[in-house]
Amino acid sequence: MRDIVLVSSKPHEEIKTLVVNEIEFLDMFDALKEIKKDFQALVFTSKNAIKSLEQNIQKYPEFEFLKKIPCYVIGQSSAMALEKYGFNVEYIGEDSHGFGFASEIIPMLKKKKVLYFRAKKIVSGLDELLLNASVKLKQIIAYENKKNSVDRALKPSPKSILIFTAPSHYLSFVQNFSWDGSYIAVAIGMTTFGIFDTSIEAFVSPRQDLQSCIDFAREIARRLA
Repeated sequence: MRDIVLVSSKPHEEIKTLVVNEIEFLDMFDALKEIKKDFQALVFTSKNAIKSLEQNIQKYPEFEFLKKIPCYVIGQSSAMALEKYGFNVEYIGEDSHGFGFASEIIPMLKKKKVLYFRAKKIVSGLDELLLNASVKLKQIIAYENKKNSVDRALKPSPKSILIFTAPSHYLSFVQNFSWDGSYIAVAIGMTTFGIFDTSIEAFVSPRQDLQSCIDFAREIARRLA
């Protein structure tokens, strides 16, 4: 049976994990204090942005009003995180790719003032798609994904199935180890899939949550055993 390795920013108790990034939640006080209460929508494409905002609201309770604003979120797992923290979930995207998600929400956001909580670096192009559609968009950097230097002795064995839940995890992995042509990659969604080199054997998880990625990778391993 092939090894299955989650390439991520935090360990997972169920599966072998290679931590190649660390997430830094940023203090958003200076950005949030400029926000008036006339914003009509919040956009999220990452649970890290949600967790960072919740952390900031806990630290600065005066921003609790943000939880009443309708939220437009790219996936079910992120929607569950919003609900857990008491946010107002308005729409859950069906498409996990930035372009598809943008196409879904642009008709709903065109006449609204929108806050987009995001990573310092993004590859989905969602910001440009919304701005080009004349959405009144303000972006707030909620977190930064930083690359770790990883011992090369930890490089996964040949023929491993590697699970990637963010584009930055793939980029950090390649910078640390380079790519073995016998690897198989599993992406949590189309944005992550789109960052892969075209020469690698790669698949997209049928559902955009970590457990589905793990189950899908195990299914591939069984088929190839």
